[in-house]
Amino acid sequence: MFAPRHVNLSSLVPSLCVHLCSSHLLLRRAAVACLRQLAQREAAEVCEYAMSLAKNTGEKESNGTRLGSRRDSHGRHQGINITETGLEGVLFGMLDRETDRKLCSDIHDTLGHMLSSLAVEKLSHWLMLCKDVLAASSDMTTTAPLGVEKDEDLEKKDEMDDDTMFTTLGEEDKSKPSVAPRWATRVFAADCLCRIIMLCEHANKAHFDLALARSAKLRDPKNDLLVLHLSDLIRMAFMAATDHSNQLRMAGLQTLEDIIKKFAAVPEPEFPGHVILEQYQANVGAALRPAFSQDTPSDITAKACQVCSTWIGSGVVSDLNDLRRVHNLLVSSLDKVQTGKGSSSQLYRESATTMEKLAVLKAWAEVYVVAMKIKKEAEIKPKKAVKNGGDEDDDDYGTVDELPPDSLIILVQPELPTLSRLWLAALKDYALLTLPAEFASQLPPDGGAFYTPETIDTARLHYRNSWTPILHAIALWLNSTGFNACEATEDASAATPPQKHAMSIMLNPASETPSSAKTLQEINKDRMHLILGVSIQFLCSPRPEEPVEHVMSCLQALHTLLDSSCARTHIAEDQLLGVELLSVLHRLLLTCNPPSVQLLVTEVVQQIVRAAQDHLQEKRNTLNEEDAKEKDSSCGLGEGGDSGGLVPGKSLVFAAMELLMFILVRHMPHLSTKMSDSPSHTLSRTQLPEESARLVAATVAILSDLPTLCSPAGSMTILPTILFLIIQVLKDTAVKTVGNQVLPPVSAALQGLKNIVTLPMTMNENIHKQWTNLIRSTLASILEYSQPEASKPTLDEVSMLTAITLFLWSASPEIIGVQALQNGCINRFRIALNSSDPWVQAKCYHLLLSIFQHTNRALSTPYIHSLAPIMVEKLKSVEKNRPNNKTELLAIQEGIKVLETLVALGEEHNRVQLLALLVPTLISYLLNENAFSSASLVSKELHEFALQDLTRIGPLYPHAFKTVMGAAPELKARLEIAVRASQASRAKAAARQPPPTVHSTPTIKLKTSFF
Repeated sequence: MFAPRHVNLSSLVPSLCVHLCSSHLLLRRAAVACLRQLAQREAAEVCEYAMSLAKNTGEKESNGTRLGSRRDSHGRHQGINITETGLEGVLFGMLDRETDRKLCSDIHDTLGHMLSSLAVEKLSHWLMLCKDVLAASSDMTTTAPLGVEKDEDLEKKDEMDDDTMFTTLGEEDKSKPSVAPRWATRVFAADCLCRIIMLCEHANKAHFDLALARSAKLRDPKNDLLVLHLSDLIRMAFMAATDHSNQLRMAGLQTLEDIIKKFAAVPEPEFPGHVILEQYQANVGAALRPAFSQDTPSDITAKACQVCSTWIGSGVVSDLNDLRRVHNLLVSSLDKVQTGKGSSSQLYRESATTMEKLAVLKAWAEVYVVAMKIKKEAEIKPKKAVKNGGDEDDDDYGTVDELPPDSLIILVQPELPTLSRLWLAALKDYALLTLPAEFASQLPPDGGAFYTPETIDTARLHYRNSWTPILHAIALWLNSTGFNACEATEDASAATPPQKHAMSIMLNPASETPSSAKTLQEINKDRMHLILGVSIQFLCSPRPEEPVEHVMSCLQALHTLLDSSCARTHIAEDQLLGVELLSVLHRLLLTCNPPSVQLLVTEVVQQIVRAAQDHLQEKRNTLNEEDAKEKDSSCGLGEGGDSGGLVPGKSLVFAAMELLMFILVRHMPHLSTKMSDSPSHTLSRTQLPEESARLVAATVAILSDLPTLCSPAGSMTILPTILFLIIQVLKDTAVKTVGNQVLPPVSAALQGLKNIVTLPMTMNENIHKQWTNLIRSTLASILEYSQPEASKPTLDEVSMLTAITLFLWSASPEIIGVQALQNGCINRFRIALNSSDPWVQAKCYHLLLSIFQHTNRALSTPYIHSLAPIMVEKLKSVEKNRPNNKTELLAIQEGIKVLETLVALGEEHNRVQLLALLVPTLISYLLNENAFSSASLVSKELHEFALQDLTRIGPLYPHAFKTVMGAAPELKARLEIAVRASQASRAKAAARQPPPTVHSTPTIKLKTSFF
């Protein structure tokens, strides 16, 4: 430990190995403890030197010599005997002989260190160790070291049929000397399997890709990858899950669940569209079925329910009959939940019964969540021609490789009335159990639906492990029923007297009014309070050890719930509830970093803002209908009122801005003034990671919606901040990308600017001056940021030009028509037209086309006068510098479209002058006969484009076209030559085509049907 360089492992490790079979417990303890320390850092060397001891011992014995005095002092019958399994096999064997807890713990640690260091490199070796331990039958009593099967044996095992494969071992294995491991050793071996799977997951993706694994094996036969041993993994998990030892059954089910999770998505290369686990469907069902018998302990049944939900939700099942088999296991467990006290509760304690029932409900909830997800995805995808029917068509699908998308939800649907009632009861129990100690008096004296007062402390743990999928399932059920499910749920709630009493107290703790006397609106209100209360309580202070999946499931439940109009109405009517939820989500972001959680938070915030928008719009519509005479009656509606003030703690807009600002600063720290003012701060315009880009885009989209929640005065309070943030996002994320793609934050910023500039409340006279100054300063900021500089080589000019065009199109000319802004805009377009990047030129032409077509001529005329001459000059220069690629050709084509638009917009008496600019330019693009044959493909395409345009323009403006052509005979001659060449080329192409084959119909029809 303290002087590792002075330790000679070559002599120390063999000495320690000899002491492993000492008759003295303290010596065995010390040897294993020392090996544990060495294996932490030098596991490979320890195993290597241990094997060298075995080789040396074999050589000495073959020469008739004995070991030294140390071996003789302990007796030859107690000497260490290391075989091909190495030191690991010896340690596994010791686990069966030793009873000392400290010694067994050190052996576990030593094997754990060796496993972590060597399992991926020596995969077959470790898998065979685990397999020998798990496959050993309990009637073997020979205490001999573990053996390793040869490659030929492995090949024979792979060729076994299912009946032989899923037994212990064949006759060949039984003939081998082997230990009879105790259940504790076999449980440890199953745990090692799970660790091996986890280690392979973090090592190489080829471990979970059969195609990659096979190619790697062909390149190097020494490559050993986990997916090639899948049959062995399934075999070991099956043997453990169907053992007589309850502890081993638990470990086997956990191993089976891990295998399903890791290999569910691994495709089968030989059968596209299928996965490799499909061939083990029957075996998985056979491993699960014994766990649902009446005499099975509750914890095993609970674990089996979890594996069932994982298997059904994995998407592996392609056979409807197999899906029904596993589904029937859950149905039988659901019947046991409804029967109340049964045989299981008589055999085992009440807390175990609670755990089993909650596990069943959790498994059903997870299956329902997956079923609804599949159903939603199927609705989005284009519909295929599949049969729609009931049970009669289900059998037909059993012969089809692919299940219909609604097959799973059809199996769950009949149980939903019962499940929804039980889910609500379980969630109410959990809400009561999470109350602080001072509210203990409110707990039902007879217990809840699934727990008794005596087991309340142990029940809390079971509820804590099960409530999140149940919450998500309830939210999905309420959303799918539109909060209209009342009778089927509430009438069925009369299960057992304690359950009914607990439910009535939960629904209305202040009074003893039974739930059946409540209206549907009151029941839905109670449900909303229950779901929101449980969610807020959990999100306020999630425990550090809480899995991220629980947080995700809770947020998904909130998002699903708020997807319903009923829930949105409820949360919009109580603004403080929305503020509280936003504050809790903000607090969650302070402690929860995964981008997936942050993205879900933004989706929930979007739903809250949407609810407030709908509610406010409804109020405005109602007020306008009732008081149509007062046109400004609705101007004071929205946050801010007439004064424009937003009160922190009561303002939904303020709470949303706090949360959204936090997300932006998390991914773009320089937006914070504290960061930007720092002397060490340097701004770098770099592309955001994909997840950060999505988050920033979602945040900007919500920010641009917030002004719609405010009154005109209130919107002027928040708009300066919102516009500043959007412009900063645009400035910092508008970078050039490969393929000239528009990044999500840039697209969101441009859409946000458009939404804000076109706000209807901006016509209010009270804020007109403020609005004008705000829009002008925003446009001025964009012009300043888009100023070309040597320090900004990666700036995306196209995005900045698009933002400028949005202002020109959406804002009124009176606001942005001032001379300084107009000159700045014209200058940016002029720079883009002279850009060396043809893509920038093409997009600039495209944007100018929309400006030139603006209905307000006062806006478009200055841009036409300033930029049209530059365009004509650029397009005329193409005759000498013909395009070399598709992008340059696109820029020319876009420019010609703009010139054609100018011709169409011009007045009749100016048409000749405009065509005198366009027609010669197009004719200059035409190639003569000699140059055409040797020209590049792009140049030929430009020739064809110009010729088609000329033949289309001539009939549109015949008089002006003739005038232009008559004034320039050389242009007319060049055009005529090009037209004749084109006609001749088409005639030659038509002549080269073979004549169509005409099949003559026979005059006499032969009779082909004689029935």
